[in-house]
Amino acid sequence: MNTTTDDKTAPIEKSITVDRNAETAFRFFTEQFDAWWPKETHSMGADRDGITPARVVMESGVGGRLFEVSADGTERFWGRIGIWEPGKRLVFSWGFDKPEEQRTEVEVKFTDLGDGRTRIDLTHRNWENDPKGAELREGYNKGWEPVLERLLERCNES
Repeated sequence: MNTTTDDKTAPIEKSITVDRNAETAFRFFTEQFDAWWPKETHSMGADRDGITPARVVMESGVGGRLFEVSADGTERFWGRIGIWEPGKRLVFSWGFDKPEEQRTEVEVKFTDLGDGRTRIDLTHRNWENDPKGAELREGYNKGWEPVLERLLERCNES
């Protein structure tokens, strides 16, 4: 690959710091997924149908699913958890209804900074798996910012 292609498919890296210890931040991220995820703007229903899903779900543990549920109960698959290390790390596939071989991967690390604070590092990678990966990466690079801003806001207020 040339440098231009590498830049267009390079991992996205974002970080925030929340006012919770790592264990609590991990639990909030996973167990309260529906409470902080901006489903009004970042969901298949909102993107494709203009209809906010009733809820978004992250099932716990390796093999758990990430999905949205519409008001009529229809589920739309987002991804599957591959690594589940409470208080430390979470890795899941990502690709709104895409075949497994075209999915990207999101890794979220929780680093306890002491004094009840945790740095959350998000890395979204494997853009080369998707035929439109370079194009999608550009949108996600901007799109993860409001997602993490919402996480920061909701995590620090509860």
